[in-house]
Amino acid sequence: MPVWLSMLIIAIPTYWYARLVRGIDRFEQEPAKYLIVAFLWGALPAAFLALVLQLVFAVPVAALWGEDASRLALAVVFAPVTEELVKGLAVAALYLWRRREFDGWVDGIVYGSTVGFGFAYVENIIYLASTDGFGHWLQLFLLRVIVFGFMHGFYTSLIGIGFGVARHASSRRQGLFAIALGWGAAIATHAIHNASLVFAEASGATTLLIALLNYGLLIALMLGLRYLSRRNDDRMFKIYLADEVPGVITSQAYAVLSGAKERSAPRLSPAFRHLAGELAQRKRQLIQYGEAAANADGEIDRLRERLRALSYPQSHASPAPRP
Repeated sequence: MPVWLSMLIIAIPTYWYARLVRGIDRFEQEPAKYLIVAFLWGALPAAFLALVLQLVFAVPVAALWGEDASRLALAVVFAPVTEELVKGLAVAALYLWRRREFDGWVDGIVYGSTVGFGFAYVENIIYLASTDGFGHWLQLFLLRVIVFGFMHGFYTSLIGIGFGVARHASSRRQGLFAIALGWGAAIATHAIHNASLVFAEASGATTLLIALLNYGLLIALMLGLRYLSRRNDDRMFKIYLADEVPGVITSQAYAVLSGAKERSAPRLSPAFRHLAGELAQRKRQLIQYGEAAANADGEIDRLRERLRALSYPQSHASPAPRP
């Protein structure tokens, strides 16, 4: 299989993985340019640095204990530590560089997963380029890209959660603890997964069921996080947009944004939802966390004006001016 064709084929599921995770953040989705930066870091410098570090560690281990011990240590120890270290640096850089866009643990999941998907993309290309026939290529593609394609994103999302929790921690010590805990969880889950695959290879397909179970638990966890994110968004809208009715948004729009399930509820345009999410998030940063930068240059009032200007899908009345 030509390398360029593998690159194109792998790009399709990778795109859908990234899109699925981005959908966790329903209303205030992260700017595409920052997600592209996160993906490229994972795909280029992170993958290169991890390879170099693994070679540096593997050489003395192989010299002391032999090739078999070196391969085992690489899979279970060196790979998780080095890969999560270099991927986590991208999350840390985004956290420090674009702190205003890094609003909490949901954003951490999105940024961390995107870095992980970039890393997995390049790693999978390298593995598939080493196959010796289409049958081998297909087998490896199904295992690495389809069955376990989500794993790198999951590991680094734990680092992102740590930074997201630190974003609003009550003290510097608590923030550093959250970051360290997220980083440690990423390394630990990565090591456990790699160890399960090593045992699967050594004992046959029986242990592979354990690895597949791990992936099933991962899917359940991601669905759970999506549910918690939805609940968190509904609560944020309910609290921080209540005083925007009726001057900025209609009561019907407020009901939908804060979780109303009525069948007759009108549909809101994506642009409307995005602006409402931006407004609620900025108000939360200002009111709850006292971050004056959230309203830099009158950002909150500008968001209000843009929301007023948007036509509400199933309402023909012009919004009343805000008192």
